[in-house]
Amino acid sequence: MGFSRPDVKAALKLGGPLVAVLVAALFFLSMAVDDKVDIQIDNANRSVDRELTTLVQSARSQSSAFASTSFIGYSVGRYYGFASAFQQISPDPERAAAILRATYPPGDAPAAEIPAALTAYAAVHDRFHASFRDLLVSTVFDDLYLIDRFGRVVYSLRKDAAFGADLAAARQRDSALGTLFREVMGRLPQAQTPEQVMVLTQPLPLDQTHGMLLGRPVVRHGTVEGVVVFRVPIGKVQERLARLTQDGIGFALLDGAGNMVTSAPAPDQLKGWSRQEVRVLEDGGWRYLVLSDGATLAGGLNYIRWLLLLAGFGAITLFLRSIRGPAAAVETGGFVPVGPSAPLDVAPPVAVPVVPVERAEPPPAAAPPPPVPVAEEPEHHEHAEEGEHAAALDADEGYRRCLVDVMTLALDYWQKAKRKGKIELAEESGLWRVYMDRSSLQTRTLDKYLLVETLPRNPRWRDVVRTAEYVMRHCGEPQGEREALSVALGRLKQHLRQAERV
Repeated sequence: MGFSRPDVKAALKLGGPLVAVLVAALFFLSMAVDDKVDIQIDNANRSVDRELTTLVQSARSQSSAFASTSFIGYSVGRYYGFASAFQQISPDPERAAAILRATYPPGDAPAAEIPAALTAYAAVHDRFHASFRDLLVSTVFDDLYLIDRFGRVVYSLRKDAAFGADLAAARQRDSALGTLFREVMGRLPQAQTPEQVMVLTQPLPLDQTHGMLLGRPVVRHGTVEGVVVFRVPIGKVQERLARLTQDGIGFALLDGAGNMVTSAPAPDQLKGWSRQEVRVLEDGGWRYLVLSDGATLAGGLNYIRWLLLLAGFGAITLFLRSIRGPAAAVETGGFVPVGPSAPLDVAPPVAVPVVPVERAEPPPAAAPPPPVPVAEEPEHHEHAEEGEHAAALDADEGYRRCLVDVMTLALDYWQKAKRKGKIELAEESGLWRVYMDRSSLQTRTLDKYLLVETLPRNPRWRDVVRTAEYVMRHCGEPQGEREALSVALGRLKQHLRQAERV
């Protein structure tokens, strides 16, 4: 069925403004939806920052109050308390620790039969243990470690695996407690007063879970007797994050490597949620982020936006059909339909030859002119040859190994120059996707480019080149890694030039 000129004019008169109104409404509604989502995310960031800051400040003040008491000082003194009692068990710290662990079971269970070697230690333990247990009930801590000035863990409230450990020994030197003990002792010479020294760690794996350690020196009469370490369980952070959650808003706490250690809601409920920018707590240095479900945050506005989008798409489709229908007119003033609705024996108007008609008498009825064949476009051999070169290049083992060399050298240069990992490289360059896999961030696509065996069949060489160029733009020293990356990138570009890709 054809269209007349009045039909086209009516379609242009009504359809154009309607499409414009729908597009404008969709634009302003999308802005309103984005603003609503951004406001809720900003509020969530402020809330979690305030809540975690409050937790850190509580840990600071409570640890300061406890570490400065004479009660703590007496318990770890070198001439009295746990340190002196620990030395009386055995001159060998490892043997003393073994006897202690055999007598005091993990947790808060009562001790087994006290051997003669532990008589002095048991007396000190009976004097202080119950008070320490009551002390931590009203705090953000769940465990307390006393470390003498030689690095021996002479007391633990819950008697975990660190109880009795010699942090100066090679096996324990790089443990969480060992690292914290050395850092506290190392800061003492630079501090104006020992009481000002405090070290708060990032979330660490502790006893098959995670937690944070806070260490302070124990000072008695101006002398550093040892270090007291308080443990903040990850459950304390989980409780505070759970209080902040709402529909479409979640929170996660990350460790130093960027892995999620706790979240609210649970990780399995956060699948498909958008991951916002990682933030660092100013007081404490903990890393956290907000996760959001945009559809839930938009609420009813999101459904209205989709309805407008569908309506706009339908209106634009109808409008385009109406103005494309009457593409050309014949001499009599009618329109020849083209496209899917055109009859099979009618050629496109531009290809139909015009036959002059005598005005004296009407032309005899005749069959419609046959379609005029349209010459086919000649085949572009250059593109075909380029495709053959590209296929041969993708199968070239030297080229594929060169791609892997560039990626591994770029990542190594990035790690040494920036002290950052592949997660940060993917996020900051914007060239590789970062996935949330259960409780950790993964770069599955980038990882495939680090081994020839896992390299895709048709590798994305442009992303590899852009990654290397990004690293070279943003990294300075060391020059050795930079030179190696530059040479590998030159080899890769030589392969690409031979295949006429660049």
